Amino acid sequence: MKKLHEIARNSATAEIFKIMASDQKSKETLDRIKALTDEQLDTMADIGGIPDVQKLIYRALIRGDDNELIQKLNAFEDKLETGDVILMTGTSKSSKILANSQKTIYTKARSSHIALVHADFICIDAIPKAGVTNRLISQILSDVEDDWRVIRFNRVDEKNHETIHKVCAYYLAQPYMILPSKKPAKNFSYCSELARKVYLDSDIQNCHIPKNIIIKPCDFDRIADNSNDWTDVTERVRPFIEFCKEYEPLLKIFSKLFINGLKLNRARSEERKNAIRAIKAAAANGEISNEKASEMIKIIHQTEKSMNFKFWDSEHSSHKEPVNHD
Repeated sequence: MKKLHEIARNSATAEIFKIMASDQKSKETLDRIKALTDEQLDTMADIGGIPDVQKLIYRALIRGDDNELIQKLNAFEDKLETGDVILMTGTSKSSKILANSQKTIYTKARSSHIALVHADFICIDAIPKAGVTNRLISQILSDVEDDWRVIRFNRVDEKNHETIHKVCAYYLAQPYMILPSKKPAKNFSYCSELARKVYLDSDIQNCHIPKNIIIKPCDFDRIADNSNDWTDVTERVRPFIEFCKEYEPLLKIFSKLFINGLKLNRARSEERKNAIRAIKAAAANGEISNEKASEMIKIIHQTEKSMNFKFWDSEHSSHKEPVNHD
């Protein structure tokens, strides 16, 4: 029963934070931050790793004033879009070996890694040890050869962006593993497999991603080189990416709202899963009736279904079987 009390106590704490996050409380907190002196804001900037040359912009951003970063951002006509695929080869020896080894499959192979644009300048990919995570575009391209490129499927539009966005979030924190599979893997990912799953699960028709038991970076090289349905937008978005590199410290701070928000959603999903386990254990030990346990679990499942974001390892995931595309 102790576990149930802990869950109840955590739920109560969550409600307190929910109240604190009200519009009024948020406004009060924001007003207090805006009222800080330049020196105090510069200290916050130091903690956040902001270089001296960007502290003026940081203070303006915090205070809601017009600034160089916003001006430059608004001036771009071509930016990265949700669903864009980034093809690259790392500078490490192993990355180059992987890229070259694929030439037996596709003679023009040049990539050892694949990433997807999740939102704006935030990407998602699957890498050893870390698994599926969000990283900034500047981090994705921090240690790669100069011949990276960005391709965009011509039939993806704003209507697809929300679906792709949710599917990307669905696979966050999946462990990294490469295993042959006729169908997209449910419980693990590697870079090119993740990209395939996101497109298939988003029901993007005729995207030409093959059904190979192991999907490889060179499969996307082949698509980039031969499919008229995909466009190489590298030169169009290069200025935006250079901008993202230049202002990485600032963008890193503000990306935390997005990344930490999804982490919080995942944490709450994990809490619901643990709650169900605790309820079942309590029922098995006779601490609560089976009827009461069923009622409590039903409420949790209803909550899970109402969530905007769902995850691959949640107790009541609504993951559907991917659509088979050509």
